[in-house]
Amino acid sequence: MAIKMAVLDFTYNMSIKFSLPVVKHCYTLRCIPLECENQHIEDIKVTVFPENELTYSNDGFGNILVTDRIVTMHNEFTVDVSGTVTTGAHITPENDLNPVYKYPTHFTKCGTELQKMFDRIQIGISDDAVDTALKFTRAIRANIVYKSGSTSVITTAEEALLNGAGVCQDYSHILLALLRKAGIPARYVVGMMVGEGETHAWVEVYHNGCWHGVDPTNNRLADENYIIISRGRDFADCGINRGLMTGGGMQTQTVNLKVTKR
Repeated sequence: MAIKMAVLDFTYNMSIKFSLPVVKHCYTLRCIPLECENQHIEDIKVTVFPENELTYSNDGFGNILVTDRIVTMHNEFTVDVSGTVTTGAHITPENDLNPVYKYPTHFTKCGTELQKMFDRIQIGISDDAVDTALKFTRAIRANIVYKSGSTSVITTAEEALLNGAGVCQDYSHILLALLRKAGIPARYVVGMMVGEGETHAWVEVYHNGCWHGVDPTNNRLADENYIIISRGRDFADCGINRGLMTGGGMQTQTVNLKVTKR
C-alpha cells in the first residue's frame, strides 16, 4: 500500500533573554529534523546568535547535535531553524533493537498509581503492540487532562498521573511507562506537528520489526503531519537546548513554531 506523503515547511525560533550578562556559554542543541524512513530533509538552515562556528555531530541515539561555546558577553541567545521536509506515516524498520527501550527510566518508572492503572487495563492486552498503545492512550486520556503549565520538565509519569493533568511530555511518559511495564519496547520522540505553535512529544512503539508513531496527547497515529527531531528513552535524551554558562541572572524563554503543509 502506498504511503501518503506531504511536503511541510517549518520555522522554529527560540529566544532566551538574560537579566544579567552571560559569558562562557556552552550549549548543545537538538533542533534539526532527522533523515529517516518516510522523512526526508529537502532544505535546512540554522542560525544562532551570537554568531560563532557551529559544530555538528550525533549522539548515541542518532540525533543531530549542534554545539558551540560563546565566550563574548551577551544578554540574549537565539536559535532560528527553518526548512522543508517531505514526510509520511512514521513507520521505521529496525531489526537491531536497542534493549534500552525495554526498561523504565527515572521519568517512566511505575509507582503505586501507575501500577494501579496498569492492573486495571492490562486484561485483554493485544499481541499487536500498536493496538495496545492505543488502548493505553484511551486510558491515559480518561485519567488526566491537558493543561499547560500544570507540570514542568522534571515531572515524572507517576507525578503527572497523581496530578491529574499534564502536557504532551507527560502523556508520552505515562504511555512509555505502561508499554514497558507490558514488556513492549517504546521510545520518546520530540518533533513538530502541523497546527502546533510549540514543539510536540509523542511515542514510538516497536511491533513486527518496525517503530510505529503513536501520539497519546491527540489519540492518533503519527502521520504525514509530523516531523521528527529527536528520539530517546525519555525527555532527558531529547531536550532541544542544554547549556552551561557564567552569569545570566534570571532567564526568560520564548518559542515560536510554525509548520505548514504545501
